[in-house]
Amino acid sequence: MPKDTFFNLPIEKRERFIEAALDEFSLHDYRTASVSRIVAALGIAKGSVYQYFDDKKELYRYLVTLAAETKFSSIDSSISTDASDFFARFKQVVFHGARFDFSRPRFANILYHATYEPSETDILDISAQLKESSYRYIRGLVDDGVKRDDLRKDLDVEFVVFALYQLTISLRDFLSTKFAFSFKDAVRKGKGSPISDAALNEVIDRLIEFFRSGIGKERNRTRRGPAPEKAAS
Repeated sequence: MPKDTFFNLPIEKRERFIEAALDEFSLHDYRTASVSRIVAALGIAKGSVYQYFDDKKELYRYLVTLAAETKFSSIDSSISTDASDFFARFKQVVFHGARFDFSRPRFANILYHATYEPSETDILDISAQLKESSYRYIRGLVDDGVKRDDLRKDLDVEFVVFALYQLTISLRDFLSTKFAFSFKDAVRKGKGSPISDAALNEVIDRLIEFFRSGIGKERNRTRRGPAPEKAAS
């Protein structure tokens, strides 16, 4: 993680460094990302980076943590108060998570790289931490759904959490293909997605109904939750 010297930088200089690092690590996975390209873009000496972080790995850990915390915070702040049952809440989590990915492609790419890093890299602990935080978030939703009597009591909770995690992280690939959206092109152009809320909702509705029919109690299998509020422009 960052050294004190990083936080002691003037805000503008610190933000410029973060922006350059986000650009590099969102376009390249950890193995191919280059500290040299970051410093070249900033016009600073390479040694400056190691005054702020012990090494490339700690810089990467910082960016992954920043991306994950920003995404979870964005989702939590976007969920409407009327999302009272599990499926309404989960729908909004998925919707706002997808909306975040398409509108913040640099963060989305960094999280994607961290999730799918090759097993031989020396940053498996970073990938494991990201997975653990995602599991913990989903587990909280499932546990709450069981307590509220929205989900069947005989569920294998660990498997349900695993299945929801796997499907939600794979949803990005499906959506990017369906809507012909390139995350790397979006990073290069500095643009988010033009995908409408209605089009995104249509896909997510099908996903939620799929899960509702399998893990919901009988009374929940035909009731749709409220649509997510329109994302702020």
